[in-house]
Amino acid sequence: MKFFRQTALVSCFLLGTPVLAENQYLQQQLEPILIGESHTIEEQQIHSPEMTIATYKANGFEQVWADIKYAKQVLNLVAQSELEGLSPNDYHFDTLLALIDEVDKRGTDAAEAQFDVLMTDAIMTYAKHLIRGKVNPKQLASTWNYEQFDVSPDAAAASLLKHVKSKSLDKGLNNLKPVLPHYQRLKKALVFYRELDAKGELPAISLQSKALKPGQTDPAVPLLKQKLHRLNYYTGNLSDAHEYDDELVDAVKKFQYAHQVDDDGIIGGATLKLLNKDYSEYVNDILVNLERIRWVDNTLTERFLIVNIAGYKLYLFEDNKLKWQTNVVVGRNYTKTPIFKGQMSYIVMNPTWTVPRSISGGIIKKMKENPNYLNEKDFVVVDSRRNPVDSESIDWANASRKNFPYWFVQQPSENNSLGQIKFMFPNKYSIYLHDTPAKSLFQQDQRAFSHGCVRVDDPFTLAEKILGTSDNWSRSDIDDTIAAKETKKVSLSKPLDVLLMYWTVSGNDQEGLHFYSDVYNRDAELLKKLTTPLTNNSI
Repeated sequence: MKFFRQTALVSCFLLGTPVLAENQYLQQQLEPILIGESHTIEEQQIHSPEMTIATYKANGFEQVWADIKYAKQVLNLVAQSELEGLSPNDYHFDTLLALIDEVDKRGTDAAEAQFDVLMTDAIMTYAKHLIRGKVNPKQLASTWNYEQFDVSPDAAAASLLKHVKSKSLDKGLNNLKPVLPHYQRLKKALVFYRELDAKGELPAISLQSKALKPGQTDPAVPLLKQKLHRLNYYTGNLSDAHEYDDELVDAVKKFQYAHQVDDDGIIGGATLKLLNKDYSEYVNDILVNLERIRWVDNTLTERFLIVNIAGYKLYLFEDNKLKWQTNVVVGRNYTKTPIFKGQMSYIVMNPTWTVPRSISGGIIKKMKENPNYLNEKDFVVVDSRRNPVDSESIDWANASRKNFPYWFVQQPSENNSLGQIKFMFPNKYSIYLHDTPAKSLFQQDQRAFSHGCVRVDDPFTLAEKILGTSDNWSRSDIDDTIAAKETKKVSLSKPLDVLLMYWTVSGNDQEGLHFYSDVYNRDAELLKKLTTPLTNNSI
């Protein structure tokens, strides 16, 4: 109801004010938007009607792009949206080109008015996509709880008119782009792989045997050199020699490391499949991950953690710079780690672990096989009020997850499934970061092994990084507390944002680019939505 009242007031304002003759065509374009009707111009739908109308209202319902020469410069900015992994035609680019050509040739008032409104909508929609992405992430993940950056139509209108007046829209749009170094690195990679795609694919590599090992020979080696040379992994001689020599082996190892496979230099099935990956697939991988960064960049604080679920990495950022990183283990495909945002408020050293009901059946099974299992793994049994229960009084032979009324609690020890420290950011999914006694899993390339929580490879350094900055804890303080083997809760003086993200491509100028497996099969759906042309204004 409020919307209709506002629309009526604005409409009355326009219709009750004397309209200059040169604005009658502009009025014809704006009136359907003002009264909330679906409106198209040259078959182009207005995607950001509230922001477009706010702009004309702030400008006295006069042309925004009266300076056609500057409008052409701005149109080039729209074309450059492609460098951000976005589509210029989501911002009416081809139609705007045709209209500006008609204005140049015939100077018609009707074409000028159409161009003016479409250009305003184009810039507003492009700006909104830069700030918070084109695709609404809540359509893809029900767990998504990141605050979507709120775009005020009036504030956006004032900003646009200010930049148009000062001819500084290029700076205005640049200020809206993500500042994370990962985003800049991905933009460079997008240009690189698009250029390779334009050159065309090299033939697929086919080996004579199942695997090519260092020192062996194969007729496919010259083609292997060409492929790796194009991808900037190999800088050696592009000879026709068939020997898989040390220089080429080193290049393959770099390629393997960048693609999250065992970097042993042996070209087996997994490596061969990646070597034959189309350049267009790389482009698509980069597109979806640029969008994922846009979703969160404008919500970032000066200090935060990012867990990249797909990359099995944890990053600590300060002032938008990567300060530290470590490996992590995340949820299996059937116990996926959810994507969401939380605030770390406390750390627990020497934690206990209360086993979730959903997996208690596994411990019951262990007890049937080994009556001493609870003692060996430091478990106690408690009732719903946390009172201890004598395990010998339980009929284990007939116990099952469904009829078991008690809880298993693992006491602080090196055997504890949470390790010796956990990092808490309270959430409805009961997800947190923690240490683990299963250290060998961090040596695996694919590390989706948990029930959903995130296991950290170097948790004590993480604790030192978090507590040392604002809470004055030293590493020796942490070590002494752990050695005491008593549970201790340490509240953070300043909560720390924790973002659980899903990036299948990441990187920076220091480490280069890394491509990760789409372990939860999420890229395809996002790519489809991202590359589908805008057809309505629900963005």
